[in-house]
Amino acid sequence: MSGTPPDPTGPPEPPVPPDPVPTGRSRYEDYDLSDVAAPAPAPRRRTPTLAVAALVLAISGVLPMITVVAFRPEGSAALAFLVLGIAEIAGAALVFMLHPLGRPVGLVLGCIGIGLGIAAAAQSPANGVVTIALNGFVIYALASSGPAFRRG
Repeated sequence: MSGTPPDPTGPPEPPVPPDPVPTGRSRYEDYDLSDVAAPAPAPRRRTPTLAVAALVLAISGVLPMITVVAFRPEGSAALAFLVLGIAEIAGAALVFMLHPLGRPVGLVLGCIGIGLGIAAAAQSPANGVVTIALNGFVIYALASSGPAFRRG
């Protein structure tokens, strides 16, 4: 202890900075709004709707191949069934992988499926309506899930 008594007023206070000179503008007016940061790209996300659409396309691709093996259609009909089956299985794989080409391919295959469903409805209304409904779901799923297919 030193022999001097403590200062009764306490330690000296730090100097207070002077108030800024008013400029007539608010602080938010000083921000540069022309330099807007680009939003970060959203991660690609496979929704359950897209997974079911890919599954519907895959099953729709397997059925023509089963038709070729089981019923052995003649000539160009067998080739048409095989091409349709391979295209739908390839489209299902592209949709499931969220490849950017999967969306337009799936939409085209869905439209072809609706056309085939309308043609099938003339012979078997129940079969045709189910085909139309399933392919309509594929079109809906792909049309409403566009951001999932973007590159980035």
